[in-house]
Amino acid sequence: MALAAAAVACLAFPAWRAARSLQRVEVVGDSMTPALEPGDFLLLRRGAPRRKDAYGQIVTLDDPRPGAAGRVLLKRIVGLPGEALRVGGGVQVNGRRLIEPYAHGDDPHEQHRGVHRLDDDTYFLLGDHRGASTDSRDFGPVPRAHIDGTLLLRYWPPERFGRVPVPPRRFLGPATPPIPFGMAGESAIGDTGSS
Repeated sequence: MALAAAAVACLAFPAWRAARSLQRVEVVGDSMTPALEPGDFLLLRRGAPRRKDAYGQIVTLDDPRPGAAGRVLLKRIVGLPGEALRVGGGVQVNGRRLIEPYAHGDDPHEQHRGVHRLDDDTYFLLGDHRGASTDSRDFGPVPRAHIDGTLLLRYWPPERFGRVPVPPRRFLGPATPPIPFGMAGESAIGDTGSS
């Protein structure tokens, strides 16, 4: 009897520990279409992705805007620590145009933003459907510690089961120096102006 109880405990502990390290989320809304559709159910690993693999990962965070407590957001990591970004009509990273095969929709002009440099352990998150997303254009860069989960796979519906591919990071053209912050109508995240 004691041996059976010990065996059950040995099997139950890893299952309990795995359950604590995973997060389940249902997709609601269109901000991550077509990669994620409303009604998709996702399994995420708790915590932020590894720094070297962060670009392109889909992550969850609690909506940081006032009055949005308890609302979970799903977004893609586009900007990495130390990078300068311009967002609007596409994304420029350190002066180079980012190729984003996953992105679609027009950026509302009021959401165009510029970031001089992202702080250490801070990311810029965007929804794939740029015209229907609340993201870092609205609430600013996100500290790594505020990322709650990293997408592992979609488990429902069955016909969409599997991993959601993470795109490779590619740019158009050669590297050029970024425009100095404050020039060409660029505004800081959190400013009310737009570029």
